[in-house]
Amino acid sequence: MRTDNVTIGELTAQMVVEAKRLGYSDVSIWHNWMPRVGIVTKYYREQGLCVYDPAVTDEFLQEITRRCESGKVSENYFRKMRQITKRLNEFYLTGTLRMDVTLRGTKYVLSSSNERLVDLFVVHQGYGENTRDDAVWAVRKYLCHFERLGHETLATVTIDDVQRFILKVASEVKTSTLHDLFLYLRHFHTFLKEIGEDAPDGAGLFSHKVHREMPIQGYVTDEELDRILNVIDTSTEVGKRNRAIILLGATTGLRACDIICLKLTDIDWRKGEIRVEQRKTDQAVRLPLLSEAGAAIQDYILNARPQNHCSELFLKCAAPKTAIENASSIGTMFKDYERRAGIERQPFDGKGFHGLRRRLAKKLLVSGSSLAMVAQVLGQENMQSALQYLALDTGNLKECALSFSGIPAERREFQ
Repeated sequence: MRTDNVTIGELTAQMVVEAKRLGYSDVSIWHNWMPRVGIVTKYYREQGLCVYDPAVTDEFLQEITRRCESGKVSENYFRKMRQITKRLNEFYLTGTLRMDVTLRGTKYVLSSSNERLVDLFVVHQGYGENTRDDAVWAVRKYLCHFERLGHETLATVTIDDVQRFILKVASEVKTSTLHDLFLYLRHFHTFLKEIGEDAPDGAGLFSHKVHREMPIQGYVTDEELDRILNVIDTSTEVGKRNRAIILLGATTGLRACDIICLKLTDIDWRKGEIRVEQRKTDQAVRLPLLSEAGAAIQDYILNARPQNHCSELFLKCAAPKTAIENASSIGTMFKDYERRAGIERQPFDGKGFHGLRRRLAKKLLVSGSSLAMVAQVLGQENMQSALQYLALDTGNLKECALSFSGIPAERREFQ
């Protein structure tokens, strides 16, 4: 936005229009926001000012901070005023409003030079969202380890130091975590070498093969899926959207991170298929849109989906009604419906939203589909990634078991 000489009154009026367009309720606007905006406006007038300036708003917040520290206003009052000043500055600078999300910090606090390395590494690698977070965690853990030992940079770290780090971390984490840690740190050291950063050549050390544990995970059964669908209230906007999401996951095997990125234009209604580029593999796939899932999506689009400028298929049901930003919210939603359906969950039981993907893989295998076909439908980069689903086809696995017929056995007593 950044309109020169816009007064605080003009900015407020424009922000109200934008808030209504995004779907904020009158209660949020007039009972929550506007009284606080009025306090900021009063400060401007007391200073003899009317043109909006983020610096003046920051000065106002600093005064509120001092009053809070001295006990003149409550912590709750301070938080509310901090939120509204952020919204005012954000709208002035960008012309839009978004839901405030405070990200959790990290226990691996780094120096500015190492923070710079992390930023450069992430941009260089171009990881997807979930992979990026895992990679950042691995590199932060690595760099923080050496900072705590007094190494301000990796220039003073030796190969022996890296080996000691490996021995230490191997005793602290699971095999699967160690596998990922090695992968990202190998990428990191390769990156350091490419940019000419002074650091030990640790890529070779982190190339050591770590075999990931491949436990047999469960899946969402047909009976459990029916129970979940039966507790969804499809008379509401939330229910229509969530039913469509769940059916789409169950019939296509799409990951939650791919579902929240689907665009309206990704659906070819004439051909009855969905086109999507999977975020985890960057692989483009075309999947059939089955009738039940297609009907649920149509019901959501025609009768519940907010009519706004967003191109994403599934939108938030609470203001601002924009794209769903975090795939974990899909898992939380699914878990809530499982609770309502009386489905008891156990840690690592495989019955989360991703369990719909394993359910589809099992059904494909039982129906006689080849492992190559399963890998193709699920968008796996290679068949090795799809091997885990073979363990779900217990019926055919039993046929592979050898009988004991023809094998002589004699009764003996153990001493």
